[in-house]
Parts: sequence; C-alpha cells; structure tokens
Amino acid sequence: MKPSLILLFVLFFTKSFAQNITSTEEQDAIKKVIADESKFFYARNIEKWTNSYRQTPQTYWAKIEKEEGYQKEGWDNILPFVTNYFTEKPKAVKVTFKRENYNFRKVNPTYIWTTFDQTRVTLGKKDFSKETRIMELIKGEWKIVNMTGFWMPSEKVAKSETIITKKEKLKSESSEKEGTVKEKKKEKLKDTKKAS
Repeated sequence: MKPSLILLFVLFFTKSFAQNITSTEEQDAIKKVIADESKFFYARNIEKWTNSYRQTPQTYWAKIEKEEGYQKEGWDNILPFVTNYFTEKPKAVKVTFKRENYNFRKVNPTYIWTTFDQTRVTLGKKDFSKETRIMELIKGEWKIVNMTGFWMPSEKVAKSETIITKKEKLKSESSEKEGTVKEKKKEKLKDTKKAS
C-alpha cells in the first residue's frame, strides 16, 4: 500500500473518532440544560420548563418512579400531560440533585446521547435513578429530545452496571445448590466404586 494512501486512511479515521468526542463546553452546556429542566419542573414553571425541550412529534418523555410511571411520546402529548400535572400539583417542591458518572456519546455534531446516575432528595427522602437524555443542538442551544429516567431501589444498585432481580438471584442460588448436590453425589459414587 502506498504511504499516501495509508496517511489518508489514518487521517480519515482520526477525524471520524475526534468528531465523536464531546468538548468540556458541550458537556457543561448539556449539564446546565438538564439541571434547569429539573429546577423548572419542580418550581412548576411551565414556560421555562418547556424551553428545555425540542418541541416535535419525536420528543419523548418517560419517568419510572417507585410507585408510578409516566410515558409520553410527541410534544403534543407531553405538554398537556405536564400542564395538567402542574395544575393538579401546583405547589413548588424543594428538591436537591446529585448527578454523577456522566457518559457523553456524540452521535453527530448536533446530537449527543448522555447517561448519568442521579440522587434526588425530596423532603428528606433520597431516591436513586438511572437517567438518559438525548440532546439536539438547535440554533446554538442544546435541547432535550428524549428524557428517560428509571427508579432504582438503592444507590448501590443505581451505580452498578448490572442489576440482578430477586427471581434471577434465587434461580442462581438454586443452581449453585443443585451443582453442589450433584458434585456430592458424584463424589459418593466414586467412593462407592473405589470401595468395591
């Protein structure tokens, strides 16, 4: 292969890789939009809250809480739902957030997928969730296109990469016990054969 072809190949892949890296400025801007969206939601400020979103039929909003879950697809479904929610629960709620373990993945120059672990403290109660935001750059401003959050039973589980359900744990423990019983039977059978 000619050296110029190799150089072209290396430059192409280096440029492609570099385009997928999010800058510190992009990360900070996205974190601010995420923080503002939460702040305005709990302040029950519908106008400022809506400013955090790209308002299209493709916009998606889902939150799974301990006791309930919400899922709305398309801005025409999200806005009336949240407006009604604010009408039913108009009192602002004091909430603090701790967000960590951010992971940013630039899909292209105008789309960034981000995930993070979230600790929310409301009225002295802590809860934990795994969060995803898909952000789109619109006229120089990052907007949320997809907001998804899943409640986790504990901080330890929220920060782990895999979650094992009780059913899976019991099945695993049962398999381990079965394996131990089978091993003991094999050992007993070997001993019996040796004795005869």
